[in-house]
Amino acid sequence: MADVLIIALATLCTLLPFWIAARQGLLAWVSPMHILGYFCGLGFLVKAVAYAAAPELAFYARFDPAPGASLVGAIYLGGFVALICLGYLLACRPQSVGAGVVAARGVASGVQHMGVLVAVALAVTVVTMAIILRARGMGIGDAGLIEGLNRAKQINVNADGVGATLAGIKTLFVIPKFAFVLCLAQTILQPRPMRVVMTLALAVALLGIALVSGDRFELVELTVYAIATHAILGGRMGWRQLALGLLPAAGIVLLSAYMTQLRLGAEGATILRQIIGSTYFLDFNVAVMVTGHVEPAQMLLGQSYGWWAFGWVPRDLWPDKPAIDLGVYFKREIMDVATGGAFNVTGPGEAFINFGWVGLAVAPVLGCGFRLGEAFLLDARRTARTGSAFLYPILFYPFVQACLQSSFSAFVVGAAAQLVLILLIRALFVRRLRWRAVPTERLSHA
Repeated sequence: MADVLIIALATLCTLLPFWIAARQGLLAWVSPMHILGYFCGLGFLVKAVAYAAAPELAFYARFDPAPGASLVGAIYLGGFVALICLGYLLACRPQSVGAGVVAARGVASGVQHMGVLVAVALAVTVVTMAIILRARGMGIGDAGLIEGLNRAKQINVNADGVGATLAGIKTLFVIPKFAFVLCLAQTILQPRPMRVVMTLALAVALLGIALVSGDRFELVELTVYAIATHAILGGRMGWRQLALGLLPAAGIVLLSAYMTQLRLGAEGATILRQIIGSTYFLDFNVAVMVTGHVEPAQMLLGQSYGWWAFGWVPRDLWPDKPAIDLGVYFKREIMDVATGGAFNVTGPGEAFINFGWVGLAVAPVLGCGFRLGEAFLLDARRTARTGSAFLYPILFYPFVQACLQSSFSAFVVGAAAQLVLILLIRALFVRRLRWRAVPTERLSHA
C-alpha cells in the first residue's frame, strides 16, 4: 500500500510543475517548472516505480532504513515540490513573451565578430584542458587518459575526504559555452555554412569538456543550451525539429553511456540502472535518508547557505578549506561513510539538514526565486539593452539545477566568477539595442 501511495504522490509531483509551466512559464520546454518536472520524473517517479518492483535497487536501502521511512521521505519530498510550485505561482506577473522574442532575435543578429569569438573560445578550451591534465598529472598521450579522468573527478587534498575539483580553472569553460549559445542563435536565424561549421566546432568542444570533466551533466547542459536558445528565439518544436534532434540526442546518450562504463569499468551498471540506484536529480533516496538519519544536533541552522562567503578562496592558498558542497558533510557526518567524495544532497535535503521539517519553508522561497529570475532575464527591455535572455541557459538553468540536485553555496561561488567572464564577452561582442527602435508591428506578429 505504501508503494502505491508513494507512486501516486510522485506522479502528482511530476505532473503539477508541467501543468503550471504550460500556463505560466515564460519559456517553452525549459522554464523552471519544466526543469522541476523533469527532475521530479527522473528522481522521484521513475525511482519510486523501480523500487516498488525491485526494493534492492534503492540507494537508501544500503543504510538500514526504519519501517515506513520511504513513505515519510516521500511525504517530505512531495511537500517540498508542492511548496516550490506555490512560491512560483505567487510570484507570477503578466509579461509579454512575444516582445522578449523580438528583443532576443535583435540581439542575436547583432553579435559582432563571431569568428573572433569562436576562435577565442576554442583556444580557451584547449588551454584550459591542458592545464587540467597537467594538474591531474596526466598527458595527452597517456594510455587510459579519458578513463582516468572519468574514474576520479577530484584530487584528494586531505584526510577528511575533501578534494580539489579544479572548479576555479573550469570556470573558463563558460567562455566556449556562452559562445556556443550566441553562435547557435545566429545560426538559427541565418543558417549560413560558416556559422553552421562554427556552431558544430563549439559543440564538439563542449563534448570534449564533458569528457575531460568526467561530468555527464555537462551533456545534459549542452542539450539544454540548444533547446533554450531555440525557445528564446521563439522557435517551435514540431516534427521536423524533433527529427533533426534525434541524431545528436542519440549521440549524447551513447556518450553518456560510454562515460558511465569508463567510471564503473566493464562490469559496471548500465546508465539507466545507475540513475535508478543513485542520488541524481530531485532524488527520492535523499529525502528518505535525511528524514530518517538527521539528528537535531547535526542540523546546521542555515550555515550551508552562507558557505559561499569563503568558498571563493582557492584551495591552493587554503588547503584545509572546508568543502562548500554540503554533500561531503551529508556523506561523512550524517550517513557515516568515511570514503572521499560526496552524495548529491539535493535542495530538499539541504533544507532538512539545516532546519529539519521546518526546512519546508525554504521551498516557496526557491519557487519565488525561480519565477523572479526567469522574468528578470527574459524581460524584453532588459534583453534588448543587455542580452540578458542568453544568460538564462548559461547561468539561470544551472542555478535551478543546483537548487534541486546540489547545494546552494557550491553554485554561487562558481556562478559569480562565470558572470564576470560573460559580462566581458557581452561588452566586447554583443551590441546593445535601443528598445524604441524595435518596430511595434513586429511585436504584434511575434
